[in-house]
Amino acid sequence: MSLYYFNLKHRDGSVPDGEGTDLADHDAARAHARAVARELMRHREAQRRAWRLQICDAERRPLFELLFVDVDPLLDHLSPDLKASLREVYVKTGGMNDTIADVRVTIHQLKGTLARADGLPWLAAIDGRRL
Repeated sequence: MSLYYFNLKHRDGSVPDGEGTDLADHDAARAHARAVARELMRHREAQRRAWRLQICDAERRPLFELLFVDVDPLLDHLSPDLKASLREVYVKTGGMNDTIADVRVTIHQLKGTLARADGLPWLAAIDGRRL
């Protein structure tokens, strides 16, 4: 058994998995991620298609990501070409969301640096990570 972490990534940032889950292998981790994504999407598919699960190993190194759009049962009736186009849109949306989150972290770090330069206290955390 290996420990896997399933970090939720969405428009406003990410929610780190604090506990992890013991699973047999990468295939079991992928199947678990699909089940978690389906549960999180239930009755809110359209609002959560852009969400992703980042699957990490025991050292919290990213292994792969699962896009919620890939497990949305409401899209099963679409043609493969249309599904591929939708997937591409959500891949780009996820990349944009990651970039925006990185910019926010950089801004907070800059504010902290400026506060320290002025001799002021500054402590900030984003998504549970201390800056």
